[in-house]
Amino acid sequence: MSRKLVVPPFKDPLITAASMASSISGTPVNIQFTDNVGIQLSWTGADPLGTIGVQVSLDHNANTEAGTWTPLEINGAALTVAPGGTAGNAYLDLNQLSAPWIQVIYTTASSSVGNLTAVIGAKEV
Repeated sequence: MSRKLVVPPFKDPLITAASMASSISGTPVNIQFTDNVGIQLSWTGADPLGTIGVQVSLDHNANTEAGTWTPLEINGAALTVAPGGTAGNAYLDLNQLSAPWIQVIYTTASSSVGNLTAVIGAKEV
């Protein structure tokens, strides 16, 4: 009988209660050796507006190179979540990404009021 090696999942904050009054770039995370990545988003506030997206990079280097960040697309459209003016949350379940780096970005809308938190988790089986 064969056994599967299960690597313990990691969970790291990408964005921690950041003000949605201005645009945000989350912490880049290396996901090179993981098969499944999940991003949990939550936002609070009286009027959170704007667009939350995911970017990937092949050439980012945490020590020396900012790299080129490209929006992650699903079926030709950028993967985005748009808070609709009320507190809420979303979960992005990403499988078999080829890019080694990922980050969450937020583009503010006029007069947006709220805070954004994004947490990433990953596992390999």
